[in-house]
Amino acid sequence: MGAIAPAFLAGHCLIHSLPRLPGLVWLWAIAIAVSALLVGGHLARRRWRDVSIDTVLTAALFGVLWAWGHAAARLADDLPPELEGQDIAVRGWVASLPDSSADPQFVFDIDAAVPGVPTRVRLTWYRAPTPPQPGEQWRLTVRLKRRNGFANPGGFDYEGFLFREGIGAAGYVRDDADNRRLQASTHRYLIEQARAWIGARIAEAAGDHRMLGVLQGLAIGDTSAMQVEQWRVFSATGTTHLMAISGMHIGMVAMLAAWCGGGIVRWRRAQSWGLSVMHGQVLAGMTAALVYSLLAGLSVPTQRTLIMLCIYFGLRWQRRVSAIGRSLGLALIVILLLDPFAPLAVGAWLSFIAVVAILMATSGRLTREGTMASFSRVQLAVTIGLIPVVLACFGNLSLAAPVANAFAVPAFTLLLVPSVLVGTLAACVYPALGKLLLTLPTMLLDACWPMLEWLAKQPLAVWYAPQPSLAVFMALVVGVALLMLPSIWPIRLSGALLCLPMMFYRAPTPVPGTFELTVLDVGQGLATVVRTHSHTLVYDTGPAFQSGRSAAELAVLPFLRRGDIRSIDLMMVSHGDKDHSGGVTDLLAAFPVRAVSTNESCARGQQWQWDGVTFSVLHPDSNSGAQALAESGNNRSCVLRIQGHDGSALLTGDIEAAAERQLLDHGLAPASVVVAPHHGSDTSSSSLFVAALRPDVTIFSSGYRNRWNFPHPAVQERWRNAGASSYDTGSSGALTVTFSSAGVQVREQRHTRRRYWTR
Repeated sequence: MGAIAPAFLAGHCLIHSLPRLPGLVWLWAIAIAVSALLVGGHLARRRWRDVSIDTVLTAALFGVLWAWGHAAARLADDLPPELEGQDIAVRGWVASLPDSSADPQFVFDIDAAVPGVPTRVRLTWYRAPTPPQPGEQWRLTVRLKRRNGFANPGGFDYEGFLFREGIGAAGYVRDDADNRRLQASTHRYLIEQARAWIGARIAEAAGDHRMLGVLQGLAIGDTSAMQVEQWRVFSATGTTHLMAISGMHIGMVAMLAAWCGGGIVRWRRAQSWGLSVMHGQVLAGMTAALVYSLLAGLSVPTQRTLIMLCIYFGLRWQRRVSAIGRSLGLALIVILLLDPFAPLAVGAWLSFIAVVAILMATSGRLTREGTMASFSRVQLAVTIGLIPVVLACFGNLSLAAPVANAFAVPAFTLLLVPSVLVGTLAACVYPALGKLLLTLPTMLLDACWPMLEWLAKQPLAVWYAPQPSLAVFMALVVGVALLMLPSIWPIRLSGALLCLPMMFYRAPTPVPGTFELTVLDVGQGLATVVRTHSHTLVYDTGPAFQSGRSAAELAVLPFLRRGDIRSIDLMMVSHGDKDHSGGVTDLLAAFPVRAVSTNESCARGQQWQWDGVTFSVLHPDSNSGAQALAESGNNRSCVLRIQGHDGSALLTGDIEAAAERQLLDHGLAPASVVVAPHHGSDTSSSSLFVAALRPDVTIFSSGYRNRWNFPHPAVQERWRNAGASSYDTGSSGALTVTFSSAGVQVREQRHTRRRYWTR
């Protein structure tokens, strides 16, 4: 099992790392080739870790076929492009807890056959007349589009998240008189209905307390009521794993129930049935783990924990002792059989690596340690063991996590979770008592929160690491492995030395005299980063969203941190429209910014040089044309020209035809790259303006299937006729442009980081 499970996992990882799924013919070719080798006998006689090589290869091949089959079936359920943007009447069931926002979002399982429509979609209902509830059947008119999310270096893969959750399309409910509830409650989705009912009881007992979202997260795994700032504090302190139902919590509840279940021998009938202490512990522990996992909606993390506990308690019931490695291998195989997409979840890797780290920290000890020493050793082992995965997936490491977890883990595990569960049970049975009992966990949270906030605000609370080279990252992995092994100090010292390159790694920057331009994917808006050898300019910050988050937080900041950018020398906001300036506040609060320029302070004639690159403001002109431009705030946008040794770029904001004429009147030199005005609106990019610039590349910053249909087809054709290659962020994701003597090179994020589930 110790070799079969990794081989089975390797087959899954191979499929999930591909940019496109292979055809069935390739899979058959691989199977035939492996079979030929095995029949030839060259591999069958060899053994590895007491397992024959043919068994390992068979496990890997089965992993490939298992992952490929499920991935192909899931892709076949995607929304076809021809149905995007159409009004479609569907009938189905509310399959998740709607969030607590004014415009609820929920998963909708479609049960009436509609050709081409996926069986599971994610919907937003703006101005919903009544919030939908889990288990209700509705007839809705919806407008759908394919899975879509920002595609930026360092950003969160929202499309991958939707694919992992089995969501074939996303969209919104249209205002339609035919929208109606068909059935108020049914036997379907009983678990989700129970979770919604329990969540309502908690909300009734806790009122509008600021920790309501945390209470609901710990009780039923619903964190939709949590505030954005609370998420930031938990993330900065490395305590995100504590705020909802986690494997640690389920294991704790199971062990506590098992301890109580040991008293079954005091029940006379149990003795007559031949039940022992062990039987009571297994029955009580498994029941508690199953109930608590069901409260969490049997999410993927809880499924993993439940499977591990099933194996543990099953072996105990049979009075069998199994090696820990064999048990972990069996758990891994079962998890992959039930969820072939588990390798796409960061939590799956974190869970198994954390268990391995704990085992390595607690095994082979020749002397007994005290409770605090053992706890400290385990915490240190888990922190070190998870470093490579955390850096690879999140790009940062919470330096405050060891301190925060030292008091938060015992507080949550031993005090908070039990008190929340007891208070929740009371709130469901007798609301007045539940309200009283839930005051204890809220008081505990209020007591812990100032400390967590203080830790999160410390300057070195979080270390943001740049995207390392492969050699640096592999040195880190080997170094961490050496630190984790029970070995003598010289080996651990060599492990520490191998980790040093990651600490001192610096990402490459453009050579003096040239620059790099990146137009980020922020939906319908604009955010651009310009890098020279030692300076950084951010031109616009993207939109803000109703959720309270912004494109600066979701796209700009991750990009800056993954690119090893430590500060912004100038943040230029072209004009005040929210799709260009919505992230200003978040960017100023989270990142060092040395200077800020807006369309009120920038003026034609301003010029400066960074590292041999010239920056020139071409518009607005404060001396002429103010009256002509007063009708449109767009026409007051800052227009910036950037000139390097090997090319130039023009950033135009949202200027329209009137401002374009002013630029032409002053004389407008050609540019190698142009970020098209106003996202490709037909009010901009006039024929004379395009003819004067004659760029090699035109970039449109626009949202995927935006309601204004930007970029306008006639505008795209105009730029193409001028000889420009056109790109738009809605289709390509972030666009990075580099300049060299060989010409302009454009790197599209959706192509360079493509996975088979991306559109």
